[in-house]
Amino acid sequence: MRNILLIAVMVLCSLTVSSQSEQQINNLKTFAKTYGYIKYFHPSDEASDFDWNRFSIYGASQIEKCDSKDQMLTTLKELFGPIAPSANFEIGKQPSKFDVSIIKPQNPENYELAYWQHKGVSTGMMTKGRPYISVRVNRMFETENADRFGNVMTVIGADKYKKKEFRYSAWVKMEEGSTGTGNLWFRVDNSDGSMGFFDNMGARPIKGTEWRQYEITGQVDSLAQSLFLGCFLQGKGMLYFDNVRLEYKEGDDWVNIPIKNSDFESEKLGSKTDGVQWTRAGNGYAFETGTTVKYEGEKAAVIEFLGDVKEEKGTPVFDYQPRFGELIEEEIGKNLFCQIPLVLYANKDHTFPLGNNIKLKSLKKEVEDSAVDPTQLSVRLGNVINTFNVLQHFFPYFDVVDVDWEAALEEALKRSFTDETDEDHLITLEKFTALLKDGHVGVRHDLVEFFTPPITWEWVEDKLIITHLFEESSELEIGDEVTHINKQNSQDYFKEVDSRISAGTKGWLEYRSKDISLFGPKGSKITLRVNGKEIELNRDKDFYRERRSALPKKESYQVINDSVFYLNLDLLPMDKINELLPQIKNYKSIICDMRGYPNGNHDFISHLLKSNDTTESWMQVPKISFPDQKNLTEYEELNWKMKAKEPYLGDKQIIFITDGRAISYAESFMGYIEGYDLATIIGQPTAGTNGNVNSFELPGGYRISWTGMKVVKHDGSQHHAIGVLPDIYLSKTIEGVKSGEDEFLSKAIDLTRQ
Repeated sequence: MRNILLIAVMVLCSLTVSSQSEQQINNLKTFAKTYGYIKYFHPSDEASDFDWNRFSIYGASQIEKCDSKDQMLTTLKELFGPIAPSANFEIGKQPSKFDVSIIKPQNPENYELAYWQHKGVSTGMMTKGRPYISVRVNRMFETENADRFGNVMTVIGADKYKKKEFRYSAWVKMEEGSTGTGNLWFRVDNSDGSMGFFDNMGARPIKGTEWRQYEITGQVDSLAQSLFLGCFLQGKGMLYFDNVRLEYKEGDDWVNIPIKNSDFESEKLGSKTDGVQWTRAGNGYAFETGTTVKYEGEKAAVIEFLGDVKEEKGTPVFDYQPRFGELIEEEIGKNLFCQIPLVLYANKDHTFPLGNNIKLKSLKKEVEDSAVDPTQLSVRLGNVINTFNVLQHFFPYFDVVDVDWEAALEEALKRSFTDETDEDHLITLEKFTALLKDGHVGVRHDLVEFFTPPITWEWVEDKLIITHLFEESSELEIGDEVTHINKQNSQDYFKEVDSRISAGTKGWLEYRSKDISLFGPKGSKITLRVNGKEIELNRDKDFYRERRSALPKKESYQVINDSVFYLNLDLLPMDKINELLPQIKNYKSIICDMRGYPNGNHDFISHLLKSNDTTESWMQVPKISFPDQKNLTEYEELNWKMKAKEPYLGDKQIIFITDGRAISYAESFMGYIEGYDLATIIGQPTAGTNGNVNSFELPGGYRISWTGMKVVKHDGSQHHAIGVLPDIYLSKTIEGVKSGEDEFLSKAIDLTRQ
């Protein structure tokens, strides 16, 4: 009897917790909807001058405490009343008629109408300016015209250092209070016009306010012509840069490469025309060799963000405007409604009606004091709510992606209650956004470490195959199958990895997962089962510095035989292609490799066109005036309008090789090849993701990118999550991996013989 009672109590407690959790989730969904409506579509001055990122956190902390509908109503009014004084919230089976007279001033002729227009969206985004613009029409706003970063750099000849290991280091610190970051960077430019080694510390930016020596290591390319190196400040703050050192390895010794003024003692920073060793660039930044803060000696290079703010009045960016009296009238919870005006009257001083300034100041103080640590539940909830709304109102592919976005919000909110660490929260945001099947989606955080074991692997013939070894091994060979990873079946291990990757096609998913599946903290272990034997590997290769640069390099172009010319469009810049055109036109067959990202060379298409391009609207930026993408019928239509050029190469046999790595710009290029039937396409479908990237930041150091415009094929059909499809499908084989054969290129050469 006692056991029965105990079980009954446990069941009752479980139901109580479940019921409470369900109420909390519903409350948060209600808040989430209201948050997005007012943030992006209600034009009050109070709402525009507001920290919406922190408000999502503060609001979530208040809402999740509500345990009744009446308490919800009260809390919604307390949260949104000061920033949207004309908004109305009420309980009932349907909303009462909204009284527009309360939002109409006595002398409306002295006012203008204020409302939001979004082409894509720029409100709250890191990406500013075309093609994405958000405007609060007839209200003053500030635009930041400063460049994304301020840069100090130098360049030296590379002849003596080809194929040499190098080490670039400098002492750097940030000024206290800086919100921006610093980055060393190093780039190799090759003699064939391609870019070789490149690292800008993108995944490990400098934030420390104490002097520290940072470094970039790698290998100089065999075709290296010039070595560029420097340091940049991205965002607000001040950076100090001193005691630069560049070395190459000779045997077991590191040998110094002389760089004039490497300690910034002997001359000022100048422009490219000043003839100085170190040049500076970046509108909105100040540069000097300062004496107040230095690591050693008398001076250090200083980069300071000043900004370049311009104030202007919002003017319409498209024709349509909502009418005065139009509302967002939605059921935001069961029998709980909001009525939020889309248009307000405004004079030069304020929008009408004015809110309660005392309550607004109090709310701003509460919001300012809210937590930003993702170990706090409210931060995780606020970030999920923020992310939901950006995509709910502006992601352009919900019509072709099979996802219940509101159900996805619910699941992400539920996970937030059980998450504990900043890494848990990262995984929740990744799983949430992965559902969009958008290859541009990425959730980034500085806590992620990009170290891998000394191997690469790939799914070949439905088996996980080792494709490259970065050091000799007595236990592993190229072509070996990995059956288990950390005691787990390889397929199951990858299921979890794949669930965190947003991908439109299998090719992009596998391209991303083959690397991400290897990532981990420096020095951490990963255990593989190969040939029935457990093998432990150490993650000691930095993906962006050592591993990627050590992969076998492809030729940027080559003569295959008397009839066939090969162009690697991932590497060749257009200037080099133009130099080669007199030679290329003498060949019967041209093989173009697009298994990656073009090097600014899409003008090559012009030489394949017999007549000028006539496509009008394969790129489309949505014009948005209403929430939830309702009444969305208009787009800004964009195109390339390619002109046919001589020499005309379209009368030759043209073969394009592509696969799932080709994304975005590469797919714009391949869209022409497919749309105008300019070549035989062989390989695999491209990534199925095109359109300019947009991005935003969340409290706690998270950054999310996504596709902000719609791109279709040249015939108007769907491109997203489909990609450019090959005429001849190809797959790698295990035998091909073992032999080192490029089977796709071999097939292309075979076709030229036919």
